[in-house]
Amino acid sequence: MTDLPIYYYPVVGRKSTRGTFDRISIEDMQQNHPYQFTLFILGYAAIQGIHDPPYGGIQPVPPAASYMEIAGIHGKPYREYAGDRKMPEQKIADYDPADPKDTLPIPSRFGGYCNHGSVSFPTWHRPYVMLVEQAIGDVADRLAADIEKENLDEVGRWVPAARMLRFPYWDWAAPKVVTEGFPPVIVDDTVEILLPGGQTTSVRNPLSYYSYQGGIPPDFEDEETRNGTAYFSQWTRSFRHSPSDPNGSTDNEALQAAIIGQRAEDIRRQLGLLFNIPDGQDPARTWDEFSNTINESRSDLNLRNTGSLESIHGLIHGAVGGNGHMATPDYAAYDPFFFLHHSNVDRIIALWEWCYRDYWMEDGYTDPRTGRFAAWTQDRGTYAQVYNEQILPSGARGSLYPFRLENGEYWTSEQAHFLDSNSYPKYYSYDEFLGIKVDRQATAEERRAARRRIYDYYGYNPGEAATKTNKASWSHVPVRSAREAGLPELFKEISNFRIFVVVVRLPEHAFNRSYNFELHYNHGTESRFIGAVTVFARPDHSPCKACAKRRASGSIIRGAIPLPFSLVNDIVVRSRAGRTNSTLETTTTDITKCLSGVLVDTAGKVLATAKGGLEAPRVPDEESASDTVVPAEVALYTSAAAEKTDDRKHPVQLFDWQAHNALFPNGWRAEDQEASS
Repeated sequence: MTDLPIYYYPVVGRKSTRGTFDRISIEDMQQNHPYQFTLFILGYAAIQGIHDPPYGGIQPVPPAASYMEIAGIHGKPYREYAGDRKMPEQKIADYDPADPKDTLPIPSRFGGYCNHGSVSFPTWHRPYVMLVEQAIGDVADRLAADIEKENLDEVGRWVPAARMLRFPYWDWAAPKVVTEGFPPVIVDDTVEILLPGGQTTSVRNPLSYYSYQGGIPPDFEDEETRNGTAYFSQWTRSFRHSPSDPNGSTDNEALQAAIIGQRAEDIRRQLGLLFNIPDGQDPARTWDEFSNTINESRSDLNLRNTGSLESIHGLIHGAVGGNGHMATPDYAAYDPFFFLHHSNVDRIIALWEWCYRDYWMEDGYTDPRTGRFAAWTQDRGTYAQVYNEQILPSGARGSLYPFRLENGEYWTSEQAHFLDSNSYPKYYSYDEFLGIKVDRQATAEERRAARRRIYDYYGYNPGEAATKTNKASWSHVPVRSAREAGLPELFKEISNFRIFVVVVRLPEHAFNRSYNFELHYNHGTESRFIGAVTVFARPDHSPCKACAKRRASGSIIRGAIPLPFSLVNDIVVRSRAGRTNSTLETTTTDITKCLSGVLVDTAGKVLATAKGGLEAPRVPDEESASDTVVPAEVALYTSAAAEKTDDRKHPVQLFDWQAHNALFPNGWRAEDQEASS
């Protein structure tokens, strides 16, 4: 057992309710569960220190359950979490490789709790959301009891609602987001809640923004760009898409524009692609590819590119933050939307691990180039792992700092894995989705069928897309036979059809802050957004030791942008019409020259641009962007697809991945001095 600290706040979730209840969407909670919604709003307000409740008085909150302390775990202020206070002897900094004071957390080496770019990215954030769920739930329990005590005709309404209350999520990839964007409950500064007796009242909305408890921490710093400044040292509350103004404000029009329309469609396609991973893959390396943007186990031999959940998660951070808190890792958790976002990220993790039960980080991976076993590591140099320790699913080297259990030990990735009855108790699940209940057992066939429903719901169904192509125009597209490729028996390749994915590899610290790669389609007078990859990065003056280590190693993050099926079909038809002899290479060439790239920071400043294809004008040396900021790779990949002939509910199997053209062989043009050579 880890030496116990002076004080710790165990993360047990809603254990006190003695049951497992579902997290539901914030819209469902507001519309159909008014008692839960009211208790959630008042509980979230209480831990944020909002002292104007309509009833119940000021609710006491322990320091470790205050929003300021919880949000600070993710970045600034870089100090020991109040729920994990150490003994003085645990803070001695003299290094001894055999002494836990060096190999386990010590404040004198504190550099944050960063778990980005790691196989533990999904598991670390699970107890983090449980922590805020627990803090709100404890307040809700007391409030509900007080309401029923003072309103006897309300008995049996509030206390059961509090018992069932779990932190809600917002599905930012749902179909309606394409046309509706953010719901009012996320952006409005006030919200209606229920009062005893059936009346309603308007209160400040704790989902809209957070005002710092106790003032602005002293280590908050302004983040300057050539397009303006995020005045973190002066803003007393969180903002989204703020102008460069010391007073700050949220631009809801810019916020909606960042998530709606084609941008929402891109997020949906990227998420759908995550559920197109076939069976029979290497478990540890597949988990690595799914879980994070660094992909430590990846080799040049692996041409499969289905993206990662961390990459999609970064898109949401950039879209919500703009020139504001969510776009900057050190300040992101101070936006109350952070936990709605991560509750949905956790929901997707739950769906994915339910569908792909055998894919897991394990103790490490086998390097396909050497055949040797390799351990997971993370050059994070943090409070958690000072000297780049091995990462394991359990034990001291699987610890998810600073989240402790009741016995004083830390949560581990193994304990965070799964939500079913056989897993470590977490006291929450998710509402049924497409017939899927992630806390229930299922057969392998049921899990496979669920994958097809999920990727179809999120708008990336290769099998359906193949039925909508112009068959004559696609007749030249070669597909290897399923039998030759070694696919399981009864799989049949879809003839003359491939999916097209743009793989993007970006230097994590190119611009010393978060930034985006955007892919655009251009033909004649038409120009439109196709997709994006966000680099969610801290600046070099951040105390985050993990980030400093990654910066020193020149870390590269990976993302995958699946091209829309309809767009590819249009280009293929047009390409075929203009040629007598078409090949896959001529088709990929024609696709490439219709694409362009933009590097843009989250405040909207265009940093560099590139035009696709060999026919694009070569960028003169004096106008070229620096090699230190341009992408390490932007290339077109394709995959064939096969269907199971005796089971139409079985997901398609992607296979025969091939690398094709680099999109921008003639260079990147610096559009701002910051990108210049």
